[in-house]
Amino acid sequence: MSAVAAAPRARRWPRVRPGVVPAVLPTVFVLVAFLLPLAGLLVLSLRPTDAFNFALPGFSLRQYREVLTTPYLYRSLLESLSLAVRVSVTCLVLAYPVAWYLARAAHGWRKTLVFTVTLSPLLASEVVRSFGWRIVMAGEGPVNRTLQALGLTDASLPLLRSPWTVFLAVVHVLLPFAVIALTASLGAIDDAVLRASADLGASAAQTFRRVVLPLSAPGLVAGAVIVFSLTMGIYVTPLLVGGANQPLAGLRVQSEAMVTFNQPRAAALSFVLLLVTLVVCAVVTAVGRLAERGTRA
Repeated sequence: MSAVAAAPRARRWPRVRPGVVPAVLPTVFVLVAFLLPLAGLLVLSLRPTDAFNFALPGFSLRQYREVLTTPYLYRSLLESLSLAVRVSVTCLVLAYPVAWYLARAAHGWRKTLVFTVTLSPLLASEVVRSFGWRIVMAGEGPVNRTLQALGLTDASLPLLRSPWTVFLAVVHVLLPFAVIALTASLGAIDDAVLRASADLGASAAQTFRRVVLPLSAPGLVAGAVIVFSLTMGIYVTPLLVGGANQPLAGLRVQSEAMVTFNQPRAAALSFVLLLVTLVVCAVVTAVGRLAERGTRA
């Protein structure tokens, strides 16, 4: 046997696709930075507490029982869920015509102008935008002055603490995310599909209902998931516009952690809020996939 034949064969390492290695380090960093604090929060939520709300050694489900049985807490989850659904639907309805114009109709400077105006809320922080709503809805703000000038009211209305003002402010903050998601989805629709629908005798309404809407399902799902997830845990805008007494889960978490200093119960409320968000997003994603499969079929 020759020396060449006796030499062990060189081990062949699996071929790595280009771009995988540079993506490994950021992915690991994101996972570690997300999972480690989440694990610590989970352990904290399972700690029993004494009469002064200090965490004790051991594990207990007491905090979760209190979250699900205390009206002060579980109603905040229901209110956050209601707000998230209403904001998500409103953002998608308002974003659809804007996204259609950006993706299919606008060109040149018109597209740049509409895109800039639509995404302008993202150029300022959430705190700045929320304080802007405080100025607009204040007792001596432009809205109240306009209503009084038109004779619709004699005194200033308490608009600043109104749940509807919080709803409008949250829609204003999150609307650009829905526009971005829908613009990408509508821009991917082939013009030939729309021309074929018109050539087969479909009206504009039929084309929208049977062609455009099903093909834009991925954008609708993405926009709904993004807006819903951000609304479920929103904190700054409701606090600045509606005050700390708003019955929302995000404000309740802050109150439990920083006012009553019951950090285990705040952690438990956070995990229940996260679980509800994940379940709803999973259901929305599954429905979107079924709709997409039906469209392809």
